[in-house]
Amino acid sequence: MSSKLVKKLLLQTTTPLVSSNEDIDDGNQQKGKKKTITNSTQKVVVSKEDIIQEHIDSILRLDNLTQSYTSSTAKRSFDRKATSIKQQSKERRNLIKNKEKISNSRSSSSTFSQKPQEERYDKKRDKRRREEKSMSDLARAMKKMKKRKKKDTI
Repeated sequence: MSSKLVKKLLLQTTTPLVSSNEDIDDGNQQKGKKKTITNSTQKVVVSKEDIIQEHIDSILRLDNLTQSYTSSTAKRSFDRKATSIKQQSKERRNLIKNKEKISNSRSSSSTFSQKPQEERYDKKRDKRRREEKSMSDLARAMKKMKKRKKKDTI
């Protein structure tokens, strides 16, 4: 269901269930007293508790319908968003705890100066790393092939 439709249904269910022919009470009567609704053909007795119970039942029906019609992908999406929000709040809390590391004071600048320099990007070093990785992958694949050949010959 779209959010607009859900909002519309919620607004409809939150409005009091009052008939047009019913006398509207200002709250002068006690809660236990029953009101009589008179129509031209019949007389119906409805208490405030019944109206509240019908309202609760309609909200529960709406909740059950939304749960039955939502897909599993929508639930997973909701869970993903909820976990990302939790993670962001956790990161914010950690930043607040580690506030002294981010400040702009003399002590923090001296701690930054004591840290070792970060490595910069180097094309030659990166090329060597890629070659070493491909060689190790190739060696691993060759070992697997040897093991397979030994199993096949046995």
